[in-house]
Amino acid sequence: MKLESKKVVITGASSGIGKEILSLLLAEGALVVVGDLNPETISDHPNLRKYKIDVSKTSDIDRLLEESIEILDKIDVFIANAGFAYYEKIQKEDWSRIKNIFSVNVFAPIYTIQKLINLQPKGVHIIITASGMAHLPLPGYALYSATKSAVHSFAEAFRYEMNKNFKLTVVYPIATKTKFFEQAGNSVPIPWPAQEPSQVAKKIVKVILRPRRTVYPSFRFKCLLVLNRFFPFLFPIYRLWQNILFQKWQKRKES
Repeated sequence: MKLESKKVVITGASSGIGKEILSLLLAEGALVVVGDLNPETISDHPNLRKYKIDVSKTSDIDRLLEESIEILDKIDVFIANAGFAYYEKIQKEDWSRIKNIFSVNVFAPIYTIQKLINLQPKGVHIIITASGMAHLPLPGYALYSATKSAVHSFAEAFRYEMNKNFKLTVVYPIATKTKFFEQAGNSVPIPWPAQEPSQVAKKIVKVILRPRRTVYPSFRFKCLLVLNRFFPFLFPIYRLWQNILFQKWQKRKES
């Protein structure tokens, strides 16, 4: 791959997909700046600079972008990978919980784009890690699905507004075996089909060299999207199945 000296900034690289992306970038000789809540868990590297940031805070995003440009001179690629999910039933009203997930999953990447338009008007390639749940929302992930659908809709509209020097790629991974499921243990059902973080990371690194509007790391999921156009009952049936698993999980949790 021709990533040597490519200047990349990535958020959320201490675990999961981000960790795999970072490993590939450094192996290919890219110059990388990472913004993460836990940068101390990331191994040092001559081509790497790490910053402790919380993407839900605009001041932290400002600092990451401004210092990255100061260090790298410019940003070739920005990967908005930081994000998280809740697996829960929507019950009690909780404004702060809603705000928290939207701040990280939606507001942060959109604000970053706005900031980069002004900081680097000559252009940049922005890659956002969304989710297959932007197309197929699932029970238990209502808030998470809503955030990823919001990112999807924003990207679809913004592409027509952005300067021709800007490139925007949205990635739609399916359930990925990351720390979220590891921490939750075997009790949380992993939606089928699932994939490894390394599979997603390889697709994301590949799109740096050949920019595209969208990336679907799972061929199976891409086929399901096509099939659902002809057989629109497929997704509702799948949701019913996932809801059965969700209800069972809830009962186990409450017992």
